[in-house]
Amino acid sequence: MRKGRKKLVTFMIIPHSEKSIYSISLTDSILKAIKYIATASLFSLVAAGIGFFASYIELKAKNEELSSKVQWYAKIEEKLNYYEEKTKSMEQKVKEMEKLDSSLRQLLKDDPILKDKLEKINSRSSPSELASRSGVNRETALESLEDLEMKLEEQKGSIKELISVIEQRNLRLAATPSLWPVKGRITSRFGYRRSPFGKSTEFHDGVDIAAPYGSNVKAAAAGQVVYSGYKSGYGYTVEINHGYGYVTSYCHLSKILVKKGQYVDKGQTIGRVGSSGRSTGPHVHYMVKVNGSVVDPIEFLE
Repeated sequence: MRKGRKKLVTFMIIPHSEKSIYSISLTDSILKAIKYIATASLFSLVAAGIGFFASYIELKAKNEELSSKVQWYAKIEEKLNYYEEKTKSMEQKVKEMEKLDSSLRQLLKDDPILKDKLEKINSRSSPSELASRSGVNRETALESLEDLEMKLEEQKGSIKELISVIEQRNLRLAATPSLWPVKGRITSRFGYRRSPFGKSTEFHDGVDIAAPYGSNVKAAAAGQVVYSGYKSGYGYTVEINHGYGYVTSYCHLSKILVKKGQYVDKGQTIGRVGSSGRSTGPHVHYMVKVNGSVVDPIEFLE
């Protein structure tokens, strides 16, 4: 090779077949250019690999963050479902309270004091004020819901207690003498009067109701017979303890139809009109005692 002539590098490609041999000659400068290009490409590939790896790491981190958020939303959804179930439970309790309210109103009728108590109960908070899913602070809403559930239980218990009080009141009313023991006319009233057996003044401890001999005499209220027999001056007598301090007596009977210790219903026949004892004719001497003291029976006759 002559001096000053460019150096060449020849590459030969020899196929396995009988085809011609291929050769290519490259100068030293071209080889260097190829070397530089290859090196640059290698660096580009390495840089691309590093970038891809960094993107993978970032994508993985975002995926983990997204997974964490999905779990967090799942917990929120669980709490919201719990909230909805609690709301349904509150609605059921409201229905129960409405039934109790209806029972109360039926029992109260014209009693203004108990009506006022019921209005106070009805004026308290109700589940209609509960927060919805659009509420900002769901945790606070859940706590408020649980507190409201407790208050509703207390309110329900309070209404039940009020019903118990009303039932006791109704029992007292049922035990209060109110029926006429016999159909007839009053011939002598309660209080001081001129004695039918003389000109002296005496205290009359009941009312005399005249009626045909043998007429039915009925209990003015339900109760237990505490006396059944003959009393001096009063003749054949029946006494009934109605409870709550009420005791009634039915005197001058011709016949007694109940025994001591027997329970009788309101309006049940307990004897027959007569004129036994100190009497001037067939009638019933009807007495009412309240806590041991005689009172005017007229106040209890309907």
